[in-house]
Amino acid sequence: MLRTLLVLLTFTVCQGNEHICALHFDMQYGGLFADCTGRKIQHVPDYLPENITALDMSENDLKSLTNNTFYKFRKLIYLNINMNPLSELEPGAFRGLFSLTKLLLARNKLRSDKVSFPEEVFRDLVSLQTLNLEKTEMKSYPDWVFPPLVKLHSLYIDSVPDPLFGPGFSNLTNLKVLQMDSRFIYGGKCSTEKLRNETFQSLNETKLEVLVLNHCGIKDCEPGVLEPLLFLKQLELTHNRIGNHNALRLLYPFVNLNMTRIWFNATYKHKMHDEKDLVDKSLTKESMRYLNKICVTEVSLRSNQLYLVEYAAVYQDPFERCLKVLDVSDNFFVGDFVVLFFLVRFSHLEYFNCSLQKIDGDFPRTQNYETLGKSISVTLTLPPKIRYFGLIDISGGSHTIKEIVFQNTHNLETVLLASYLVHGLMHIGGLENVSNVDLSGNKFDNVFDFHSFENATHLSLRNCKLQFAHKSFSEHSVFSPLKSIQYLDVSKNELTDISLRPISNTIIHLNLSHNEFDTIPIETIDYPRLILIDMSFNLIGQLDKGTRSKLDLSFEKNNLKLIFKGNTFSCSCENLDFILWLVDTPVIYETDKNFPCILDNGTMTSTVDVVQHHERLFRYCTGKLMLSITVTLMVVMFTSIIAVYIVSNNPVRYRNALLKLFGLGIQYLTAKDFDFTFFVAYCAADVPFVYRKVRPELELCNQPVRLFLKDRDVLPGVPIADGIICGITNSWKSVLVISDDFLQDCSQWSQFTIDAALYSVTDLIPNRIIVLLVGPLQVEDLPERLLNVVEEKCILRAEDYQDDGDRILWKDLR
Repeated sequence: MLRTLLVLLTFTVCQGNEHICALHFDMQYGGLFADCTGRKIQHVPDYLPENITALDMSENDLKSLTNNTFYKFRKLIYLNINMNPLSELEPGAFRGLFSLTKLLLARNKLRSDKVSFPEEVFRDLVSLQTLNLEKTEMKSYPDWVFPPLVKLHSLYIDSVPDPLFGPGFSNLTNLKVLQMDSRFIYGGKCSTEKLRNETFQSLNETKLEVLVLNHCGIKDCEPGVLEPLLFLKQLELTHNRIGNHNALRLLYPFVNLNMTRIWFNATYKHKMHDEKDLVDKSLTKESMRYLNKICVTEVSLRSNQLYLVEYAAVYQDPFERCLKVLDVSDNFFVGDFVVLFFLVRFSHLEYFNCSLQKIDGDFPRTQNYETLGKSISVTLTLPPKIRYFGLIDISGGSHTIKEIVFQNTHNLETVLLASYLVHGLMHIGGLENVSNVDLSGNKFDNVFDFHSFENATHLSLRNCKLQFAHKSFSEHSVFSPLKSIQYLDVSKNELTDISLRPISNTIIHLNLSHNEFDTIPIETIDYPRLILIDMSFNLIGQLDKGTRSKLDLSFEKNNLKLIFKGNTFSCSCENLDFILWLVDTPVIYETDKNFPCILDNGTMTSTVDVVQHHERLFRYCTGKLMLSITVTLMVVMFTSIIAVYIVSNNPVRYRNALLKLFGLGIQYLTAKDFDFTFFVAYCAADVPFVYRKVRPELELCNQPVRLFLKDRDVLPGVPIADGIICGITNSWKSVLVISDDFLQDCSQWSQFTIDAALYSVTDLIPNRIIVLLVGPLQVEDLPERLLNVVEEKCILRAEDYQDDGDRILWKDLR
């Protein structure tokens, strides 16, 4: 109670001053914690309580620490002076800190001289267990200051180009952890370029267990550099340029010993100069001769551009007996797929990853796959304790694999089979109890049996060619076996309007990104646990009112969110309410909600800009609508007035026209109502054509029609004019056989025949005149009065039918 009152009193007195430190009780160090972070302080405050156990002075302006700076704070256990321009320490700067266990001096300007590190500066730090000197300006290690740190357990020290741990480090008999890599915590780059056999010589009595030296780009490493570190359990030497074989040769001091971790990720040589550098891209029995004799729990050889692994290089004891974690992912293995069938020999293996790391867009979207053999079934027997299994096809070729069966999967939790080398996959057996499955990149040429993953909670089918069977994926039998699914990824599949229903109501996250959906393809209210749908990079232009209402309801029930980035919306007048909803609704995952938007005139803008000027856009849209309505009403009104005026002056005529439109009141005349079907008009020069061609094909055929021919059917003594008129009147239609001679007839009977035929035209007989052109005569040579009456489809040219034969001509005429 007294401690709490003291904190409150101190806070009240100091309130309102930005340079005053904050105090609170800290359970970790069992006392008061003074937080002076980022207050631009140039000196350690002397007003702080003497009983503080933790002090954070990071991100200030401390340039030097004078003698007895912390003398009054003798109970300090934790001291953080990171990220200051600190360059000078006086010999008694840390005097009296006998209880201090953790000292952080990273990101300062300390140099490797006696101005920054006087000989007795660490004399009183007899309880110090953790010291951080990362990211300073040291060029070498000031070993003269380390002898008093007899209890030091973890040392995080800056990297230097040519590191050498001098005799002063030999007193650190309790040192267990040495880290020379500040990349992940403080940024920057490791500057170590060379490791010599003498680098760690003074640490031979320290019993060091953990050595971390990552991201240094080391090019020169002598083979005996690790000899003094016989107690080493964890070795991290990643992202260097030593070379795979050279890195593995460093392990000879640990033969027949036990280790927990060896990480040689990305240690390959970046430039190949000769054949030896090419061999460095393989794991051979020779290069693995030391690692195979170490009982190591975890080995990682990621990102080493390895192409080949010899069988004898890995399947040896004690390596295969002790190994629990093996990561050889992000390499480019080729060779025989059969090497995986002996994986069961790693009797204690729990984690195996041989997958090529993929990012979105790496899998080809369209590619021709050629089967190198028949469709096959593959059985893989896994180690009995395996929990994670990640694999790509290491054979270097494309296979049609119909079925994959896994054995020994009672402990298996995660399976990664993401690649683009397997297609035609229809079933995977043995994974009924696996919770996390990734099949991305494989091509399902047939409907896949999802009963294989009935208990899976995470399933990724990214870029699996699911667009091949839209109909199949809309059936109820496709996703219904996924009873426990929580995360489903079907992105990058070119899906359009397929229905993904039904999905289990256990679904929480649904990834539909990089497809071609133009709306939300599921009823969100049917999924009470669904909290996130990724619809990014689709073709959504707008959402209708019903869909928006359902999304809002889903947000109220289970806080559903939608990811919409990568879609271009329509900001047309009819979608203005959608844009306003888009910016106002809490359903959208993105915080700024500033999406691309296209206006009616094709101009690109943004949704936020539209909302900010929505009143102006609303007036424009309203004015545009009112103008259309007004113009329409005016046109209707004037049209109605004119129609009423015309009809009122001719009521009977328009009444009959209306009846004719509906097929009432007027009956059309047919051929049965006449004595003759056709009246054939011709001149004397065309008599042979009429009697040798027209008459046989129309009157003497299987389906004859009755013709009126003036030379035959006009009775003797009847005037020619009366005969022509009588023939036209008693015939259903008139066929005018017109040639150059017909138009140039000096007797004028041809012109009389045309006039008589024109006078016979009536609405009761549609298309009553048919013109048959004979010879080179063209349509434009016909009399204008004839062209004004006869429709173009009723003008036939005999010349046009020469290639097809006369039969089609008479068929068209009939």
